[in-house]
Amino acid sequence: MTTKWQRFSVDIPKSFTPNERIAISKGIVDHIRERSKKHIPLGGPGGKQAFPQYTKKYAEEKGVSRGSVDLILDDKMLKAMQLLSQKKGKLLIGYKNGSDENAKADGNHRGTYGKSSPIAGKARPFVGITKKDLKVIVDKFKKKPEEEIKRIASEVVAGVQ
Repeated sequence: MTTKWQRFSVDIPKSFTPNERIAISKGIVDHIRERSKKHIPLGGPGGKQAFPQYTKKYAEEKGVSRGSVDLILDDKMLKAMQLLSQKKGKLLIGYKNGSDENAKADGNHRGTYGKSSPIAGKARPFVGITKKDLKVIVDKFKKKPEEEIKRIASEVVAGVQ
């Protein structure tokens, strides 16, 4: 089985300071978590309305309904998504390569679930951000006071999310 490193690159204006870039990355990760909690895949709800359902057996094992797929059964996978690196005009967001949470994210995002290739109809794409959603987040952070940006950035750096 080959697990792919789940990460994505985001282009942002080069005028942002390091603290602003870090704060924007938190906004992006928070957006992905909230979108996933609402059962909405990347690019949705324009396309698919929700993630594919759990199998009956898996739902029974976990004590959830088949249609309650929000990628937060234990919340560890989504909480592990983070800013991996940042530089002028660019953010890299995702999972630590080789981590257990990356393997879980890969299985869900591509629909591999421990197999070497995706299983048709099982993918739950969530890793990434649309240009439209990114614009909303960037515009929001342009309006935040510098002190709030510094506070958010220091929380991200300290691992408080």
